[in-house]
Amino acid sequence: VVFAIIFVDQYAKFMVVERLNLFDRFTLTAFLDLTRLHNTGAAFSMFASDSGWQRWPLTLISAGVGTTLIGWLVRNAAKSPVLLNTAFAMIAGGAIGNLIDRLNQGYVVDFILFHIGQWHYPAFNVADSCITIGLILFLIETYRSSKRAKKTTRH
Repeated sequence: VVFAIIFVDQYAKFMVVERLNLFDRFTLTAFLDLTRLHNTGAAFSMFASDSGWQRWPLTLISAGVGTTLIGWLVRNAAKSPVLLNTAFAMIAGGAIGNLIDRLNQGYVVDFILFHIGQWHYPAFNVADSCITIGLILFLIETYRSSKRAKKTTRH
């Protein structure tokens, strides 16, 4: 799963860079465009307008999260719930996908842009989507495991 996410993320970014100039937009639907933006910040372009100090801390965070979760999966996947393994694999794949961008370019390529009228959600990419979905799955599994633990302590 981790490697599939990295591949899809990097391939999608490659196709966007090959076909769109910076700031170009291609309309897919009334609410969804493809664009090409270079995000030097974090999620939702946080810190993007800063002077550049953020590159290496964000790179280290991506590397740390990706390698820690892959290490955890190698050691624990066989005895852990599938949903937790999937969550960690998605987060790790997304973190490494964005890490590759930061190491190679100093920024992350964002290209998915949702909008309604003049309102725009911050642009994002496949890696960001996987990190977000992975976090949601992690929260679901955490909730489910706490309910299972409560059931076993009552019996």
